[in-house]
Amino acid sequence: MSFFRFGLRFSTFAAAVAITSCAATTTPAPQDTASSTVDVETSKPVADGPVANTAYGQVRGKLEEGVNVFLGIPYGADTRNTRFQRANKPEPWSDVLDADAYPDSTLQITGNTAFFKSWQPDPVPPHSENPLGLNVWTPGLDAKKRPVMVWLHGGGFENGNGSSTAYEGVNLANRGDVVVVTINHRLNAMGYLYLAELEGGEAYPDSGNVGNLDMIMALEWVRDNIANFGGNPENVTIFGESGGGRKVSTLVAMPEAEGLIDRAIVQSGSHLKIRTAEQATKDSVEFLSRLGLEPNELDKLGDVPSEAFEDALKKGRIYFGPVMDGRNMAAHPWDPSAPATAMDVPMLIGNNDDEASIFLFADPRVWKVDYDGIAPFLAPYGLEQDPQAIVDGYRELFPDESPTELLFTIVSDLRYGHNAVIQARLKSEQGGAPVWLYLFDWQTPIAGGKLKTPHALEIPFAFDTLENSESMVGDPAAAQDVADQVSEAWISFARHGNPNARGLPYWPQYDGRSSPVMRFNSVSEVETGYFEGERAILEAGQ
Repeated sequence: MSFFRFGLRFSTFAAAVAITSCAATTTPAPQDTASSTVDVETSKPVADGPVANTAYGQVRGKLEEGVNVFLGIPYGADTRNTRFQRANKPEPWSDVLDADAYPDSTLQITGNTAFFKSWQPDPVPPHSENPLGLNVWTPGLDAKKRPVMVWLHGGGFENGNGSSTAYEGVNLANRGDVVVVTINHRLNAMGYLYLAELEGGEAYPDSGNVGNLDMIMALEWVRDNIANFGGNPENVTIFGESGGGRKVSTLVAMPEAEGLIDRAIVQSGSHLKIRTAEQATKDSVEFLSRLGLEPNELDKLGDVPSEAFEDALKKGRIYFGPVMDGRNMAAHPWDPSAPATAMDVPMLIGNNDDEASIFLFADPRVWKVDYDGIAPFLAPYGLEQDPQAIVDGYRELFPDESPTELLFTIVSDLRYGHNAVIQARLKSEQGGAPVWLYLFDWQTPIAGGKLKTPHALEIPFAFDTLENSESMVGDPAAAQDVADQVSEAWISFARHGNPNARGLPYWPQYDGRSSPVMRFNSVSEVETGYFEGERAILEAGQ
């Protein structure tokens, strides 16, 4: 089995996409007089902002373009005293809690690129060990039972938050009459440092997966509270891009999340295999050494200051993510087959056509490469096939692509496209709920068009937030017709479990016989026989 199926990422991934997960605030729009007259049993807008009930106390939000916005609602307690353990529920509060600022981000290191400049927050939320908060955008505090769309942010399992300007839910809520939720949770070592097999590890039995358990706690909050925000707890879609897609892929495979997820969208994050307990333990021993701790000194973890964890992260990348611990995850999520827990969950899976361009863009060799120079770029992927055979095969499939374009195509497929097709095939072969496959194909004019269709580009199209994404898409008006199609498809999938929507041609569900894919562009179209040639090359000899 080839290394590229394992779901590991470029070492540059965290730096490239960290800013995609930053928080943002917007200027509140004037309050809607009609909205402020709503008065239902559970929640009611009041003169100084809408107020909603939760199981822990009331929260006061704000109105933006007629949408009720609540930021930073606690769904879990401060994790400082439960490091590497399951989080506690939040303590109830008696006064109305102002929910008008994004929650803290978990401890992490972040990067920045010019492409994501317009996604940057102002102000930037601080990092702390108190990140378990979520944000809600809802058209009405009533009993309408709207579809709920819970976004899981990108940044791998290592950095980011649910507060980027690209993730603002006002437009999606208004367009589709849906409730949008974004969340923060523990990441990197704070969420996935596996300690259970070390001396004293019995105190940390869930440590390798507490980041995922945080997300499950957030989904439990949605189940128990979202009706107070006009949402339907029995129609919850989780969706996410990149690391968020990986979170979706792993959550639908966790028995503890079963019943909390009704539909799932994986955007550029089909995660087939996770860390073994053996590998995760090795990673944890390395990280403990950076903290100055021996493997048998877990009793000292509580004394380590928060800033020391971020300093340790800066000493070199260690891959963190879910662990096959035999407790929370007993098997790989999507290898060798689809998980039983996904049987009744309709899925929408896909990726962008030129994912790798944003990672390779800064390497000057990329722009001078010839066909004979492509194969060395494939060495990091531990391929079982001869890299040159892959290059030769792709040259036959795409004879009109330049060497640089062909490099982008191959690496994009190795990292994202192939996994998406494998996941869709496994889901289809499972039977049960259907699956649909997409390819986002619209090319951005940014950087002279050299990026083409890079990683993360589709996010503002799904959220219909092009106005917050000019550094990625250029003129929002020129791309709005594509955003209309993508956001309508996502809304339709959340509402009906089927992405067929107005403005699109008929989109058949995926199966391995006809292999249909929706190619999103200014004029979207369905292609059959998708990725068959690429699969023949990438799976040769397997």
